[in-house]
Amino acid sequence: MKTSILRLITLITSLFFPCYLIAQDKPAVLHSPMENLKGENSNYLKDTTMLKKDTLKKTIPAAATDSNAPTPSHWELNVVYESNDVNNGRKDSTVIPLITPKISYIFKSGFEIDLDVGYNVHEPSPQVNQYTLDGSYSFNPGNYSGSVTLSGFIYSKSSGSTTSEERGSLEYSNSYQFTFIQPSLSFTWTWGNGSPDYQLSPALQQQINFGNNWNITPTLTMNAATQNLYSSYYQNKRFSIPRDGKPPLPANVTVSGEVLNSGKFQILDYEWSAPVNFSAGNWTFNFTPTYAMPVNPADIKVSIQVDNTTKSYTYKEKLPNTFYVQIGVTYDFL
Repeated sequence: MKTSILRLITLITSLFFPCYLIAQDKPAVLHSPMENLKGENSNYLKDTTMLKKDTLKKTIPAAATDSNAPTPSHWELNVVYESNDVNNGRKDSTVIPLITPKISYIFKSGFEIDLDVGYNVHEPSPQVNQYTLDGSYSFNPGNYSGSVTLSGFIYSKSSGSTTSEERGSLEYSNSYQFTFIQPSLSFTWTWGNGSPDYQLSPALQQQINFGNNWNITPTLTMNAATQNLYSSYYQNKRFSIPRDGKPPLPANVTVSGEVLNSGKFQILDYEWSAPVNFSAGNWTFNFTPTYAMPVNPADIKVSIQVDNTTKSYTYKEKLPNTFYVQIGVTYDFL
């Protein structure tokens, strides 16, 4: 735990200072936002491709958007419950429901820093699944919105998340708000215990408002990527970490897996989601149902070592469609 805390402090320092100095010379804007914030009761949204890491859609109170003055720097607290940890339609052999409290500081310059801790509540007592630190800078000229996000991850050694071999990522997200639709595109480079991965995520979405407090954003997303770190998960976590209801492997038995052709860039899934948001003063409540439809299942090579004898076999993974939900609440200290 001490080592994890020291690593987080080091990561905070390295992210904060360079990004903040750059942000000082930029025009004042609001946090990443998928639409122009000059209209009344405007919401600013993160791309739906980031839902796994930042589920809750945030709302700037009307008082902050009624003038051309920048939103003041402020703290923000948020808590998200996710019914299962799903990434690009892939999930662990056991359900991993997460509760993730997060604290953020949002600068009026457009820079933001977030720190969150994900707890796996499937265990008899909640266990830390991962720590995440994000530093981002957002800009919003006219109907165009863009953001750059640098993230660091520290996963528990017992985490079964399919992303548990990741250590960091760099993402650029951009979108353009037309009258009838809002297309977006995100590019992500992820590194960790293995060769890095590259991901491309185009999406179509459109926010529909109901009065001044409610909105829903039907969204269709496609995710295409390489699977090098997913292969590392198969090698180090899929068959070896203990899970509820499954006996541990005998001491003389070792099982590991490998995703064949993991460096191939291909479509991994399509996702339908419809984030519903309700805002009341400085509070925002969110409910996001998501239906993930994975494609292109991987060929998995499994190696079983018993004492000094090793046998291998290959199979194609089964990828059923998955429905999961995210529920969150945010409070802005404005």
